[in-house]
Amino acid sequence: MKQLRIFFLCLMAATLATACGDDNNDDNSVPVESITLNHETLTLKSGATETLVPTIVPDRVTAESVVWSSDKTSVATVSKDGLVTAVAEGTATITATAREKSATCLVTVSNKTLVTTAAELKTAIETADGTADAPTQIILGKGFEVAADAEHFAFSIDGKHIAIDGGNNPISGDNYNISRTASDKSLFELTNGASLKLTNLNIYGNAAAHSADEVACIFVRASCKLTLGNGFELYSGNGNDNDQLIGISVGDNATLIMEGDAEISKSIKGQEVLVAPTGILQLKGGKIKAREEGMYGSERSLCLQAAINGNQVTIPTVTVENELPADSDFRLDLYDYVLNSFTVRPGAETVVKGTDSYTLTDSDLMKFHLMTNTTGGMTYYDSYFELYLDGNAIKIRAK
Repeated sequence: MKQLRIFFLCLMAATLATACGDDNNDDNSVPVESITLNHETLTLKSGATETLVPTIVPDRVTAESVVWSSDKTSVATVSKDGLVTAVAEGTATITATAREKSATCLVTVSNKTLVTTAAELKTAIETADGTADAPTQIILGKGFEVAADAEHFAFSIDGKHIAIDGGNNPISGDNYNISRTASDKSLFELTNGASLKLTNLNIYGNAAAHSADEVACIFVRASCKLTLGNGFELYSGNGNDNDQLIGISVGDNATLIMEGDAEISKSIKGQEVLVAPTGILQLKGGKIKAREEGMYGSERSLCLQAAINGNQVTIPTVTVENELPADSDFRLDLYDYVLNSFTVRPGAETVVKGTDSYTLTDSDLMKFHLMTNTTGGMTYYDSYFELYLDGNAIKIRAK
């Protein structure tokens, strides 16, 4: 009798255990009606993590039954618990599968900081911690604009290393006005060894009133570097004919690099690019096109400042590293050199150089011209001087 009582007690315990198990464990016989995730899309920076949480109907099917996968583990991985880890820039689809049902999350890994206002861009620049080899990546969101009453240098890049993708959003004349007044304004100023790369960005600078002060859309100070890449365009002037608005001012020992389809053009007042005597212009691509004629009839797109010291002449270094676009039109302003050329030693000076990987041709020579006129007293440069190809260099000499 005692043994029978023990048997029934054991049987009751087993029955209770089975019932409890039905409440707490996944029932493999129950079909899954649907599965959803707490995120349909994610944007993460490399190294960042985020947990995806599944919701399954019916809830008797537990999360432990979900199988996780990534279609591109080189971009993002996912653990058995739904923890997503961003690996490298790109996109990956994370899939959560519960039996016959599945849900997905599109993960974008981007190291770019999205900004939608000028204030956010300033903060992103101020807090940037990138290096010359790995600059801080910033992208402008839709609707980005800069107010016309911005301070003198709207964005000061002091010793920072930054790359800005404009997202094909123009900074237009309606949003930013560079006026030659007591509160002259410029978009960017690079100082203290800073570097900046601009892509997919259209900049419009307007000169509405004349003054003797220097104004540029972008200043590249000593030892700094500006790179203009694909999708960049600068329209650098609209105002009085005697305005000296400069698109980009490149200081001594500073570098301007043009790549891809970058373009500086359409300026009708001033100079597209001004390069100081020891400045450097590297043409890996892109183009600088001459402005339209103003009331003084002068056309210039590239002003190369020469330093004259006795019979020593220093002219900025311009290198061509790839074949230039067919419609390139570099109108050279060598005002300082021309004005002093008869007092320095006779001979020729190098204006443009090829490189070890690219040899200049007659076709390249045809893309460089001397400006036709100036208001400084030495008219018609091309009447007194000429450019010619000498080996792997384009030189200027008196006729």
